[in-house]
Amino acid sequence: MTRTSAPILAALLLVGACQTPTPAPTEVAGKGPAEHARVRPPEPAKAADADADADQDAPPVRRDGTIYAESELMGTRFSINLWLDPGRRPAEGGRAIQEAFAEIDRIEGLASEWIPTSEISRFSAGAGGPMVPLSDDLLAILRRSKAIAEVSDGAFDPTFFAVGELWSFTPGAQPPDREAIAERLPLVDWRGIELDAAGRRGRLARSGMKIGLGAIAKGYAVDRAARILRDHGFTNHIVEGGGDTYVSGSKGERSWMVGIQRPDGPGSVGAIPLRDRALVTSGGYQRFFEFAGKRYAHILDPRTGWPLDEAESAVSVSVVAVDATDADAYCTAVAVMGPERGMAFVEATPGIDAVIIKRDGSLMVSSGLSERFVTAPPGG
Repeated sequence: MTRTSAPILAALLLVGACQTPTPAPTEVAGKGPAEHARVRPPEPAKAADADADADQDAPPVRRDGTIYAESELMGTRFSINLWLDPGRRPAEGGRAIQEAFAEIDRIEGLASEWIPTSEISRFSAGAGGPMVPLSDDLLAILRRSKAIAEVSDGAFDPTFFAVGELWSFTPGAQPPDREAIAERLPLVDWRGIELDAAGRRGRLARSGMKIGLGAIAKGYAVDRAARILRDHGFTNHIVEGGGDTYVSGSKGERSWMVGIQRPDGPGSVGAIPLRDRALVTSGGYQRFFEFAGKRYAHILDPRTGWPLDEAESAVSVSVVAVDATDADAYCTAVAVMGPERGMAFVEATPGIDAVIIKRDGSLMVSSGLSERFVTAPPGG
């Protein structure tokens, strides 16, 4: 069955002042089909470029020299902030942004476990069967997923979805039966992902196993969008989607400043100057339900099939890595490990850094960020 979709049309929005991107918490697991309804972006806002009468549909350039656009994709808000290099026309930037959003939509179409016709859904449906061909994108996501699952000892595990699909975090939800979770938990095992990279094939070893890519596919989509912008010659930009952020190049002569959202209100707890790095923030404080006096946040521990124990878990975890794919998956792993174990893992793992907000409001900042992290004043 061939998937068809309407063309992606992003709203190019004029914003008067320079904004500091502040990642929202990424959604890690336990999303239900209703929460993943695909929302089409609005029609583009028509705005003439004062410097180029021939490009009547060119997006406006903000006072800080950037073009800003946003769209609803993958069940969340994606935004692109593009520095318009001298000599480049706004219409060129607008076209590059449109193609970047279209790429995110394409990745969702192959990697969303909530779309029955997606490649990952078909892959899961064949669990226990023979090897099947894999697209380059899905093979890349699965290979990286398996590698990070191994180094994190299963704290990140894309096969969690056999249990994850039992959960919903919509208002009025309640936990699934313990028996149902216990029955499916043996199907959660990243070792059951069998890949033949040379032959571009793969399979799930046991019938009933299912892949959920909610903790890595969004990061991969951010990376792919950034690649599209670079291919168009726009090397200075930020791509952000629901807390997954990739920062490319600089904003003129300055590094981009990326904020970490304050869990208990608006503003940020601090910011990090970044160039050619990703920052992903995850927290259970925005998506949860309460049942029988207990709060259940949306981040699941794949080893138990249950949401993280709030008494022992961090309020928020932010991970910096070389790309958003890795930062997304490592962020989940660190959140599942808990503050102390998670930070020890970060310090022992080359290429990643982290900022962890504990339940008492205190911050843990990894050694690689200690001199760069800028703490926001009270009330941030």
